[in-house]
Amino acid sequence: MEITNNYSNYVAQSMAGSNATDGTKKKETENSKAKSTADYASELAKLVPSVDFRIGNSFASAKSGKTLTVNPKLLEKMQNDPKQEKETKEMIKGVESMTRLMSSIYSGSGWTVVYKHSYIDENGKYCSTALIRNDYMLNLSDKLREERKKNSEKLLERSKEKAADKEEELLEATTEKQLLEAEAEKAEEDKTSDKAEQLLMNKIENSEDGIIYLNDEDMKTIMDSIKEDSAKQTAAKDTITVGANLDLQV
Repeated sequence: MEITNNYSNYVAQSMAGSNATDGTKKKETENSKAKSTADYASELAKLVPSVDFRIGNSFASAKSGKTLTVNPKLLEKMQNDPKQEKETKEMIKGVESMTRLMSSIYSGSGWTVVYKHSYIDENGKYCSTALIRNDYMLNLSDKLREERKKNSEKLLERSKEKAADKEEELLEATTEKQLLEAEAEKAEEDKTSDKAEQLLMNKIENSEDGIIYLNDEDMKTIMDSIKEDSAKQTAAKDTITVGANLDLQV
């Protein structure tokens, strides 16, 4: 985790050209500030244990591993602005959840995340780049690879047909009650973690050479999806608990 060194270097650069008269006092202040910010960054790193947390002005350039780099100016804003701190902490937690979700979805589909580098800029905006490798396809013969491709296309076609059938059922609803029920069912199916899964799978399907990019809007969609899914799971647990208590009372 490159927190202290990175930030110390950043402070050192910002001090270049300063007046030598009060240089000693200013250096002590900056060193104290660097230490305080490094400690603060260390606490933030605990929110995202699945990646290497860093401070810097851009993505990490390594061709392997998983990292999250936060702009140093954003760290300063967070320390002075509670609202910014809350929003950015939520984003960092979202990076952790999304990284785990991404690894789970892709590994289950025969893909491996070679590297994934995230960056949050000074305005709190998120972006990332990743390389995903299809190990299963690499080990297939040309003939089997072609067959798998055809099967995937068939599955995609069936999925489209199923979606079309749902739309048709919606149109064929003859009463207002049926219409409302059909709309509610369709809306429910479009929610929760399926959104995140569909987004991530669409990214890899449309990628070139396995390289995918996520922007701030993608990240917020994934975070909202994870929150909705978590809320549903909590509600389901509460329902089970209430049911169990009623059974005991009876």
